Amino acid sequence: MNLKKIQTFVLVIKKASFSEVAEILGVTQPAVSSQVKGLEKELGVRLLERHSTYVEPTVAGRYVYEMGQQLLEKWQELETGIQHFPQTLTGTIRIGTSTIPGTYLLPHWIGGFHQRFPQMNILNEVSDSREIESRLLNKKVDIAVTGAPIVSKNIVSEAIAADALVLIAPKDHPLGKLTAPVQLSDLVMYPFVFREEGSGTRSRMEIEMSNHGLNLQDIQIAAQFGSTEAILTAVEVGIGISYVSKWAAVQAVKADRVQLIPTVNTFQQTYYLSYLRGQEEIPRIKEFVEHIKTTSVNLAKNV
Repeated sequence: MNLKKIQTFVLVIKKASFSEVAEILGVTQPAVSSQVKGLEKELGVRLLERHSTYVEPTVAGRYVYEMGQQLLEKWQELETGIQHFPQTLTGTIRIGTSTIPGTYLLPHWIGGFHQRFPQMNILNEVSDSREIESRLLNKKVDIAVTGAPIVSKNIVSEAIAADALVLIAPKDHPLGKLTAPVQLSDLVMYPFVFREEGSGTRSRMEIEMSNHGLNLQDIQIAAQFGSTEAILTAVEVGIGISYVSKWAAVQAVKADRVQLIPTVNTFQQTYYLSYLRGQEEIPRIKEFVEHIKTTSVNLAKNV
């Protein structure tokens, strides 16, 4: 016996019409009749009295109808309740991240997710935001986490975490001797170390400079690097000053590598979770996306 036969029979009793049930289920009337006859055969008893324009249950049919309703309700309870138990997921999730999310966010997410689903394998690719966007659109990764939303009708892009860009300088830099916070416009006289083109951090800084009436031509760019760690090292050895993620900056200050310079202007940075529209229906993707949403850390508050 299967639930489909029970469900069909219960509907027939409720509607007293094979044709109406066929329309509801999107099947033919003979298919409905076949389901009911199959149930009668399995139970070894006649369930329906068939009349020219309607059907009604026999005494046995009424009993099966009442028990069938209870059975269907219990099955629905089971389906709902089972959602609260950990599922066994296997397979691989390919995640593309820009540098900061890949270094400081993803390990937190993977740790909790792996405790729930130890058989899952997570592959992370770290690159600049532009490259990660391309890989997501070309289905080379399943999920992207970047410093800018991916704008495409085929992509779902949601803000998931916040950070701030802060100014760091070499430990002996003269900015460290100032007693008041500095303005962005005060920094044009100092060599800067920048991220490469395509980086979310660089894009954010270009926007902020434009908002304050500056552009790259106003800045002394001493060097450009492809990772936050390279930027930290470049500042540490005295190549220049730079704006970096607050999370990364605090770790470097704690390690006594650089100094944090107070500024008048606060530059907020938002990180975005993106995936191909429809991919959230795949169980492993759905679970990981939901996990990220519920465990996402606000970097600006936690450093």
